[in-house]
Amino acid sequence: MEQLFDLLKNTADGAFVIDDEQRIVFWNDAARQMLGYTPEEVIGRPCYEILGGCDERGRVFCCPRCYVAAAASAGKTIPTYDIAIRTKSGDLRWINISILTLRGPASSVLIVHLFRDTTPHKKREQFILQLLEQAERLQAASFTPIPPPSPAAPAANLTGREMEILSLLAQGLSTGDIADTLSISLSTTRNHIQNILSKLGVHSRLEAVAYAFEHGLVNRP
Repeated sequence: MEQLFDLLKNTADGAFVIDDEQRIVFWNDAARQMLGYTPEEVIGRPCYEILGGCDERGRVFCCPRCYVAAAASAGKTIPTYDIAIRTKSGDLRWINISILTLRGPASSVLIVHLFRDTTPHKKREQFILQLLEQAERLQAASFTPIPPPSPAAPAANLTGREMEILSLLAQGLSTGDIADTLSISLSTTRNHIQNILSKLGVHSRLEAVAYAFEHGLVNRP
């Protein structure tokens, strides 16, 4: 076993070894450089307390009797996998881990973890995924039917004077009364009334008043 540890000491990959109770029994210098923990800080502690790894969906991966520990104890082959962890300083890191299972004395199990920092690759991958998602949203938005513009308010084309006359018509005033009230001539008043009928698309003063009430252009008496 010492020969294995000597070999792992010199590997460029981060490496740590756990026993069948998931306690760390070896931690190399590359692991210290990547994660910030010294061997003295981690030896004898459960690996899940140090790594606290999560998968890409944020689900806890490192835990008591995790999949890796259970599969290794059962003699199963474990494919490489990625997890997100926090370094001692709190930085988020993505690491890719390869597993090697060794049988020790009295059928004990040692699980070797070889890992490498894949944070830059993972960030590029996530950036590309975000771009693709944004492109899909933009594409979906481009096919969203655009509602027709709201029709202009019924009074939008009426002048201030025409609105005054429409209000007086709604009060039941005659053409002459409106002319006297506004101090304008009868002919000017008639011209204003004709313009109101034309703009509202109606044919009589009664229709104009009904239109005004229906569309809230004037208050009902």
